[in-house]
Amino acid sequence: MIRRRIAVVWTAVVLTAGCTPYGADTLRAVRSSSPAVPAPRTVTLDRTAWWGGDSYRLTALTATAQPDGRSSVELVLGVAVESPVPVAAALPRATLESDGVTVSGPLEMTPPPYGRASLTATVQDVGTAGRELDPDRLALVLTAPGAARAVIPVGDRAGQERVDLAPTPLRPSADTVRTGRYRLALASARLREDCSGGTGTAPAVLLGTVPAVPRVLSAPKPGRHALEVLFEAPAGTTADGLLLHLTLPDGRRLAPAVPVDARPYPDPTGRVSLAAWFDFYGDGTAGTYTLEAVDGQRPDDPAVLTLVAG
Repeated sequence: MIRRRIAVVWTAVVLTAGCTPYGADTLRAVRSSSPAVPAPRTVTLDRTAWWGGDSYRLTALTATAQPDGRSSVELVLGVAVESPVPVAAALPRATLESDGVTVSGPLEMTPPPYGRASLTATVQDVGTAGRELDPDRLALVLTAPGAARAVIPVGDRAGQERVDLAPTPLRPSADTVRTGRYRLALASARLREDCSGGTGTAPAVLLGTVPAVPRVLSAPKPGRHALEVLFEAPAGTTADGLLLHLTLPDGRRLAPAVPVDARPYPDPTGRVSLAAWFDFYGDGTAGTYTLEAVDGQRPDDPAVLTLVAG
């Protein structure tokens, strides 16, 4: 990540007082009439939002006046990327809003390929020229075209409610699924409100020095929920013969919303990540979900896993 900084150059103006008893008083009057430059304003906080399955924890925001009367804003973020297999086609668009109105261009952020990192993102030309920026009215917004919005209010006067899009982890009855030829380790199971499975292709990205193709995700429709299940499997495992069905707490039985896909991990082991997405509509999501897995070549050897929410 390249941090952009604004260098503010102060020009010294030499004022020569006349050789009279009033010279010093004249100089003081000129100084007092000069506009004061607002000092940088820093807000410290600890609020987190999720987007694309990753978390963004905002811990500090500093607004500094620019020569044109607008402000540059520096944010300190802790980012946690939970899976080394990329699960979103692009990074979220991160902007600042004041009272619900966008007041900045996009922030420049480069999260780590995997794990946790502290990032410092700077955006220039925030706010309106000639009007001092009030950090307490700002909110950090993470989104993408047509996607859900995660909102982190910076202060109590941001004019927006917090929307964290936090996934809901589900408690599994077992850590592995064994059916026919498949030996699957459960990596995670969670309800997500930010996105669902999608179809199509995305350009490869680098995870360190290893190119990887992200899963393409889709924006959620109003009232729709998505249950995401991620498995790990040995090298050479494909999803071609794996059949999955999910029974909801209300008894509805679902097939995956998009074909189950397998993606290699960016490491020498050759292991793969299998992702299954189940979409459904309804008011409640608490209760017990039942996942059935079967090898299409061995339909007499099914496996059942329960997943509990709430």
